[in-house]
Amino acid sequence: MVFKDNNFFGFARTGIAGERWEYPIILNTQNQEEFLNSGEELIILGNRFKKVITYPETIRSIGNRGFEESEDMVMMLNTLEIIERPKQFVSRIISIRNEIGWKKLIYAPGIGDPFLIPVLVYLGISVFDDIFLRKQSYRGLRYTPVGVIKDGSPLESNQNFVRGEMAVIRESIRNGTLREMVEKVQFSSKALEILRILDFSSYEIIEPVFPSRTPYIMANSIESLERPDLKRYREKITNSYEKPVNREVALIMPCSARKPYSTSRTHMEILSRIGEFRQYIHELIVTSPVALVPRELENIYPAMFYNIPVVGHWYEDEKVIMKNTLSAYLKRNTYKKIIAYITEDLEFISEILPSDSLIMAGDIKSESNLRWLYSALESTLKETDLKRGSRMDQHVSRSKFQFGNWIEKYIEGAKVINNYNQEMLVVEGKPAIVFNENLGKYTINKSSAKWFIENGKFLVEIDDFKPTSNVYPVGVVDATEDIRTEDEVVLHHKGEVKGVGIAKMPFRAMKELKKGIAVKVRN
Repeated sequence: MVFKDNNFFGFARTGIAGERWEYPIILNTQNQEEFLNSGEELIILGNRFKKVITYPETIRSIGNRGFEESEDMVMMLNTLEIIERPKQFVSRIISIRNEIGWKKLIYAPGIGDPFLIPVLVYLGISVFDDIFLRKQSYRGLRYTPVGVIKDGSPLESNQNFVRGEMAVIRESIRNGTLREMVEKVQFSSKALEILRILDFSSYEIIEPVFPSRTPYIMANSIESLERPDLKRYREKITNSYEKPVNREVALIMPCSARKPYSTSRTHMEILSRIGEFRQYIHELIVTSPVALVPRELENIYPAMFYNIPVVGHWYEDEKVIMKNTLSAYLKRNTYKKIIAYITEDLEFISEILPSDSLIMAGDIKSESNLRWLYSALESTLKETDLKRGSRMDQHVSRSKFQFGNWIEKYIEGAKVINNYNQEMLVVEGKPAIVFNENLGKYTINKSSAKWFIENGKFLVEIDDFKPTSNVYPVGVVDATEDIRTEDEVVLHHKGEVKGVGIAKMPFRAMKELKKGIAVKVRN
């Protein structure tokens, strides 16, 4: 069997196996072309497992390896036993992936629970079977979008249900919304347990393969707080983000439902009142699930792309994340004065603010409170020797956030030019990086590609050819470990710039696979 990956979302992948079967797939065990147990060997999608087994209850591992291999697939062993211990199950999957890399699909026999499948795909399993589904059908249990009901012998209905589910999973991998689907399918406590284990105990494993951006974030459940992309953002804010220079007074504000925040009625009203002070202050928005958004980052991912139920109440977990993130940020980024102009539901952040902070917690749209804010800023700026900030200062902080602090020296003297409603940084007369508001990120041009080569950042080394629309893994020589799917990358051959583009698979997959799209080339 030859398989070809088309799309990735973390460890999940979708593509074509043997030019016939789309994966992730649930095998029909009555279809001998998909599944054949001859007694001497098990044939799965054309892959032969030569061990003599009785399928699936008595599959046992030999030694500690925990899986059997064929040419293009590995079959987990002891799945029915191990799935009852989710921590051990997650550890086993991670161990298998570390050993086999990306070259083979993972088949997990006997555990094709429709409400468990989404998180197992997210974990990296691509092939299931319908043994579990048949057992449940014989017990008269029918699966529906809202749970399981007792309903005669519903095998055909259950088969249709899981086939539809698989189609949705494949589409969610293609369009970058698999995490949303996993969070929505919460009928199985075991599925939630596996997701939480991945988020809390295996973040270092899942983060390197989790996309740098997705189309949107629907933060509708407490599980959303620990999404790897949100956690990655908060860690950057906590550990490395540097505020723009010449911004010595911080103004802390609440978020808005509309994104970017500055286009909301509330923020527009506030900003119109304090416009004369804005070049001297640094505006910080406190909210969940992103915790803290400096104004210059409000147009980027994830701040621009999340939605959350707005009810004027925060869970304790959200409060802790907001306070911890803001506290850590303020230890690294100091201000001469902090003014908090917040709603009552955010008053809890005052616990971690310096004692000399000016705080107003109440109706931020009332005329009297807006006058208070104006007076607080006016008196603070009169008492404090401040320099005027610039738009370029904000670009420097934002580009450092995306690429790393190393890029600052290359763009210090850049000019900001607005072209077709896109701001670009021009260095030595050439556009270097362009801020794309629709994508919420900077895009790299060939003129800046050499910076990345000099610093060994976001690089995909290829063979000596001219890339066109796509670069395939077979042409990839190496890739740096800082690359995440959807990142901007530079293509080069032994240090010679060959192009720029967007990563379409994890860096390790680029180096190990032969098929699929590694980089979508822009120019």
